[in-house]
Amino acid sequence: MNGKNPKWVQKYRCKKCNYSFINKKRKTPIIKTDKIFNDRLKEWYSSRQLWLQKSKDPIDVLNNIREHLDNNLIYQIDIVFDDVKYVMIDGTWISRYICLIIYYDYVNKKVIRFWFYDAERYKYIENDLIALRDAFKYEIESFVVDWGKAIKKAIEKVFPNAKIQRCLTHIKRYTRNTISKKPQSNCWKGLKKLITFKNFKNEKLFIKKFNLWEEKYSDFLNERTSNLNNSRYTHKKLRSAKSHIKNSIPYLFHCLKDDNIKKSSNDLEWLNWVLDSHIFSHRWLRKDRLISFISLWLYNRNL
Repeated sequence: MNGKNPKWVQKYRCKKCNYSFINKKRKTPIIKTDKIFNDRLKEWYSSRQLWLQKSKDPIDVLNNIREHLDNNLIYQIDIVFDDVKYVMIDGTWISRYICLIIYYDYVNKKVIRFWFYDAERYKYIENDLIALRDAFKYEIESFVVDWGKAIKKAIEKVFPNAKIQRCLTHIKRYTRNTISKKPQSNCWKGLKKLITFKNFKNEKLFIKKFNLWEEKYSDFLNERTSNLNNSRYTHKKLRSAKSHIKNSIPYLFHCLKDDNIKKSSNDLEWLNWVLDSHIFSHRWLRKDRLISFISLWLYNRNL
């Protein structure tokens, strides 16, 4: 401090909002306009940008945002849209304990339903699909999903005639993640060359190539390693990738027969990315206020 005593400043605490401030004469006016909150919700302005642009006190701006979130009555989409036939389903974690599951009509580009759960469970998704079928009267013909036994089982029960399209991007990503960047064995290299979007364009050719690859390297895939009294497969990750692809084949090529069916869930992935980026600037919000903010953001996005 260059030999000088530090300058101590008297602080005061507001009895209403419980925040401390320096100026004793400062008043805590109530911001009646909704424009500040709407700018925060829709235009992605930070709290700092808002109080600088509006010439408002930072505490008043924060209190205005919190008041809107506490008084929110919108926690679900209650609008019935027309011609909802093609839907994407995906879940995203917005915090450690909250999983947001979104049902997205990618043709009309509308979120038709969302809900907050603790995980992607069968009962949750089944109840959501029943609501879409019975309450909203949607006759959905196709679902694009990134997979998951719970999602598949729920769709087959509630919409037994609907087609399930497996996201090809997730298939490719999962397979590449099990393979090293520089695979040494020919079996790994063959699988890496097989899982490409070019091969996905021809159903019969892809199935033929996959069966030939599996038959050619059957001995390699069935190799076992023995330890004392135990025995296990040597190439466990490779077998996992093979099983993943083989079980997904009946759900990979609906997009080739119907142009309206997307081959990937990238549209919903992009929406989740935008939402995650937006939530990052709201990480200071309390859990109930964060849920309120996301509900308002998704509802206003449709409008």
